[in-house]
Amino acid sequence: MSIINSHTLKNKINKCNLIPLEVKSIKTTNQIELNINENEFLEFAKNAAFTYVYYYLTYYNQNDYIIPKGWYSEYSEEFKAAVAQHNRLLESFDFDAPRSLTLFIVQNGTYIGIIQENLWIDEQGISKAEDTIEEIEREFYSEVKKINDFQKEQQKEDENELRQSIFQDPEFRFCKNQERRYWYLVELLEEPEMKKYKYLVEPYGAPHIGKIKLFMDKTWMLYKERQN
Repeated sequence: MSIINSHTLKNKINKCNLIPLEVKSIKTTNQIELNINENEFLEFAKNAAFTYVYYYLTYYNQNDYIIPKGWYSEYSEEFKAAVAQHNRLLESFDFDAPRSLTLFIVQNGTYIGIIQENLWIDEQGISKAEDTIEEIEREFYSEVKKINDFQKEQQKEDENELRQSIFQDPEFRFCKNQERRYWYLVELLEEPEMKKYKYLVEPYGAPHIGKIKLFMDKTWMLYKERQN
């Protein structure tokens, strides 16, 4: 069942000599949900001489369903076509259509109202971006595995290259604690020729926890082994 939009809803409430007030969220444990429709509820609020009718609308977020380009840019044209088909379908939908409407009044601290839902995207069997990309990846398993294997090998090579640069730096011998090693790498990765290695330790975390800490702990251990 489709749900009335905000503009039409406010006009409808005003015609009942009631004042519509939109709320950002509902946080209450004292609530009564009535088993009546929208028109019956407004008639009830009007006859009970209430002044305000509160409403809360929710919507689907298109960004939760559209697959970003960065998730599939390295894949084949066939893979990209499958993603494009999914994204085009989503772009044809009206995400301004409400997902749910809560209409209520407040009496002695108790929320009294009705809830309408229109789970239109769920009813069409459309999953969020994360689930959809996983489904497509399963269809293209061989291709995905090949690319993942290549990326893992590339990551190993980049890790070795970064560590070799660190080992060759005479200043690194002074980084005898996690704090110094953390800031050493942060500053090193800001150098133009070293920025390509940032992805290896992102997100950085803090000196005593995070990806930089893990990377530099191993780097320091290997460095000390080389010195013996």
